[in-house]
Amino acid sequence: MIVRILVSGIDLMSAIRNLMTKFDVKISIAMVGLANSGKTEFVKRILQTNEFIEASVSNTTEFELQILDNFTLLTWDLDDHIPQKKTLWKRSILGANALLFLVDSTNRESFQQNRKLIKDLVDKNFPIRLLVLGSKSDLPNSASVGELMTSLGLMDLDKTKCDVDLFKFSSKTGEGLYAIEEWLNRILFKRRERVINYTKVIACITLCEESGAINEAVLSDSPNLTLLATLRELKRKVTIFSRTMRVHGSGEEVIEIANFKIPIVKEHRHIVALVVGPHDSVPRALEISRNVLKIISPYCDKSINLAKIIRDLYPLDATY
Repeated sequence: MIVRILVSGIDLMSAIRNLMTKFDVKISIAMVGLANSGKTEFVKRILQTNEFIEASVSNTTEFELQILDNFTLLTWDLDDHIPQKKTLWKRSILGANALLFLVDSTNRESFQQNRKLIKDLVDKNFPIRLLVLGSKSDLPNSASVGELMTSLGLMDLDKTKCDVDLFKFSSKTGEGLYAIEEWLNRILFKRRERVINYTKVIACITLCEESGAINEAVLSDSPNLTLLATLRELKRKVTIFSRTMRVHGSGEEVIEIANFKIPIVKEHRHIVALVVGPHDSVPRALEISRNVLKIISPYCDKSINLAKIIRDLYPLDATY
């Protein structure tokens, strides 16, 4: 069998990288699943690299290893059984700090096989925590979360042996990646973010793809040069996001510019990018972005008072 050992990478999910630096710890994450379940696309999305060195290793299934400083990412292609007797499986996969099981949410014919693998993984390998990920959520035939929960038998698993969570995600649109990042944050660093009722909306940019019109609103009473430079760069980022996502009806991404968090959301042919503070709740900012999109979509190519709309919708999030 072939082992592909990846040696270099450009970037990781920002929160995980920052926390690793802060706490100076070594972290390993293992991803398993059937072939074509979306593992390769997921690796490319978070590591943004295709470079690898091939080496031959006997008596093992296909195995990939990505090393970047103190971070190790392992992937394992499963077939019809869990290889719990293999030494490499025990040391690398079961020894990882977090275990992800990927399922192609569009391939319903594989659900029964995945169900058996997940049950065997929990019953015979005793992982403390397992995250099941339904990939390819951007495709129209993707199974819903409810269908995945039922088809994969997640509610029937022995909760005394393993806590199991489920998310859907898309490597193409970025949908669900922030939720995965938050899950890893809690599991790897035992950190539960403080619940924040309100966020600080500093600025907002909208883009109508049909007309190319860009609307900008600054809600801060005292915008500084950093914010103004951020907005200039954000316009460029939103334009690139629009081009990248042109074939997709919806999608989302969370980026960081300077000291700001910026969720970018697309629905149909309209995009909203919301600039919030570094410690603000990104899930709430995403919710605000989606609701702003619903209001402005009919008027996205016309002159609108974007700041007033946000203040009217979320007065406590836009108060300074």
